Amino acid sequence: MKRVTLVILTLALAGCATGPRKGALAGCPACPPCPAVAAKPAEAAPMYLAAPENQPVLADNDDLRSLLKAALLNRAYFQGLKNGVPAYTFGSRKITPKELADTNEEFIKILESSPTARDLDRIVKERFDIYQMAGRDSTGTVVFSSYYEPTIEASLKPTAEYKYPIYAKPDDLVSINLEDFNEKFKGEKLTGRLKNGALVPYLTREEMDFKGALDGKGLELAWFKKRSEIMDLHTEGSGRLALPDGRVVKANFAATNSHKYKGWLTAMIEAGALPREGISPEKGQQYLDKHPDRVREILSMNKRYVFFKLEEPADPEEGPKGTYGLPLTGWRSVAMDNALVPMGALAFMKVEMPDVDADGKLLGRKPDSRFVFCQDTGGAIKGPGRVDFYAGNGKKSTTFAFKLWDPGQMYLLVIKEAPAPRI
Repeated sequence: MKRVTLVILTLALAGCATGPRKGALAGCPACPPCPAVAAKPAEAAPMYLAAPENQPVLADNDDLRSLLKAALLNRAYFQGLKNGVPAYTFGSRKITPKELADTNEEFIKILESSPTARDLDRIVKERFDIYQMAGRDSTGTVVFSSYYEPTIEASLKPTAEYKYPIYAKPDDLVSINLEDFNEKFKGEKLTGRLKNGALVPYLTREEMDFKGALDGKGLELAWFKKRSEIMDLHTEGSGRLALPDGRVVKANFAATNSHKYKGWLTAMIEAGALPREGISPEKGQQYLDKHPDRVREILSMNKRYVFFKLEEPADPEEGPKGTYGLPLTGWRSVAMDNALVPMGALAFMKVEMPDVDADGKLLGRKPDSRFVFCQDTGGAIKGPGRVDFYAGNGKKSTTFAFKLWDPGQMYLLVIKEAPAPRI
C-alpha cells in the first residue's frame, strides 16, 4: 500500500501520460468554445444501451474500402492480443476481448458482402447491440476534435539551415503502468526519472530545448528549420519528414515526458503576442519569425515534450501507429479514453464536420456519420464526452483537423449475446 501511495503522490506532481498528445484542437485557440453542458453526476454510467427508437440511422458517408482496411487491421490486433486483458462494462453488460473480436469478425463478413446502405443499417441493427456514450452531459453530447499526420521538411544531418533537433527516447526515462498498482487507474501511465532513489518529473521543454539538458547524449534524430515546426510534430505525436534527397521517413511517437500540455498558439495568446480572434498556425509562425526574442518564452510554456523513433515506411499511405500497436487509418480511426472504452471497439459517430476539398480549402460544413474503430488514446481525451478523430495526412487533413471542434453523438457496437439454451 505504501508503494501505491507513493506512486499516486508522484502522479499528482508529474501528471499522467497515455501516449502521444493526439487531438489537434486541445491546444488550438481558434476553435469555438465547447458547448455549455451540465455537470455529469460522478455515478453516471459512461454509456447506456440505446433503445431501438433512439438508435441512429447507420449510414456511412465514406468509401467502405477504407472501413474494411481498418477492420482488417483490427483483426490483426485481436489475433495478437495476449491473455489477461480485462473486460469492460457496456451498460449492464461485461464485454470481453473475445466478444470484441467476434464483433469485428461479424462486421468484416457484413462489409465483404457489399451491402446496400439500407441493408447495412438493417443488418447491423439485427446483429449488434448499440450503446450510446453518455457524453459530457449524460444525455449523449460528445465533443469531437481531430488530429492528423503533418509533413514537414527536415534533414537527418544538422546544417546551417536545419539546426533544431528532435530526440529519441532517453535511457533514463521511466514509464509506470499505474493499473499494475491499483485497478482504479486503468489505462493510466506515469513517466519520470529516478533521482536519488525517488521517481521525479522528467525534464521540461525549457530544460531540453533551451538549456541543453540532452546535449552530448547522441539522441538527435533529425533537424528542422524552425522550432514551431517541431511544435506541430509534438502536438500531433507523429509526422512525415520530407528529406532534401526526396525520401520520406516517419517520425513515430516513442514516449512523452508527461508534463501538462499547452498548445503553442494558446501560449501566444496568453503571452499577449496575438489576439485569439483569427489566430492560425500561419499567423503564429509569422509572429515568431518577426520576434525571435520571444520564441523561448512562448514555446517553453508548453512543458510537455515528445520523443520519437524514425522509420522508412514501405507503404507511403500507412498511418502512424496507434495505441493498439498497429497503423491508424485516416477517416476511420479515433482516440478515446481507454479507461472507459477498449481498444479495437467498433463505433459509429455522428457530427457536423468541416467540408474541405483536396487542396485544403474550407468549403463550409456538412453533417457526417460513419463507422470507426477505437484504436488510439490521447492525453487530452478523457471521459465519455471526448473523441479525437484521425484525419490522415495531406492538405485536406491539415485544414480539417484545425477546424473540427463540434458536438455530436458516439455509439459503441457489440455483437448480441447468444440466447440462453432452453432447458
